[in-house]
Amino acid sequence: MSAVVLVTGGAGLLGSALLATAPAGSPVHATWRRSPVTGATGHRVELSDPSAVGDLMARVRPGLVVHTAYGKADGERDIVAASRSVAAATAAVGADLVHLSSDVVFDGEHAPYAEADAPAPLTQYGRWKHTAEREVLRLVPKAVVIRTSLILAALLPDPMTAWITGGIRAGRGVDLFVDQLRCPIAVEDLAAQVWELAGLPAAERAGVWHLVGPEAVSRYTLGVLLATQLGLPTSAIRPASSTTRSGVSEPGPRDLRLTTARADAVLRHRARPISDVLSDRAPHAPRS
Repeated sequence: MSAVVLVTGGAGLLGSALLATAPAGSPVHATWRRSPVTGATGHRVELSDPSAVGDLMARVRPGLVVHTAYGKADGERDIVAASRSVAAATAAVGADLVHLSSDVVFDGEHAPYAEADAPAPLTQYGRWKHTAEREVLRLVPKAVVIRTSLILAALLPDPMTAWITGGIRAGRGVDLFVDQLRCPIAVEDLAAQVWELAGLPAAERAGVWHLVGPEAVSRYTLGVLLATQLGLPTSAIRPASSTTRSGVSEPGPRDLRLTTARADAVLRHRARPISDVLSDRAPHAPRS
């Protein structure tokens, strides 16, 4: 790969991992909003502004755009409008697009879900992500849409790890759901799969892909694994129900297991079980 690459959300967990592992020979640019990026030429831009994004694309002239940026505080702006702006500007310069989406586009009642299964989002966040998917594929019909799950870093603290460990160390304890299943993936594994996908022929990579870990766990189980790895007391992690916990106005999907048959058949990089990632038992290696 030698085309100019633009990664949105370059200071985020996945964005920074992509910058750190970008293919040799590809000039890499990245957008940011609050925190400047490292490892690439940075551009501070409001992604929901079509004119600003269009101007950036016209200057950078990327051959590939990887859209990882999102925000939950104002999803209409930071997910829907931003994805629409990025997709429209990508189409205008004739670049390829890889768009990151989420397992929450499904309702959690009919797992496991394949790429061809119809989304039916249960939460507002899921509806934003589903709308963004539709806008991307409308504007860039041959785009890659990647649905993933909870993303964790094997080595550096990620937001979920920091929240859990911060609560334990502060003596507050942490309530984590036992009744919602996800398939967490290590950010290192996801970044490797994204770059491998980007290197496939355009006709072969187009469409929806599920890139998640092979192990389904609840947030409670994940919290126990994290605490164990860090030598923190697991007794501080309390099992909770998403249907009875106070303050939860919109319980999330119960079971978001995704099938990965398409990726398994094509990609050499395999995501590791999250329990192996967190216990540091399984070194990552390409499929032989």
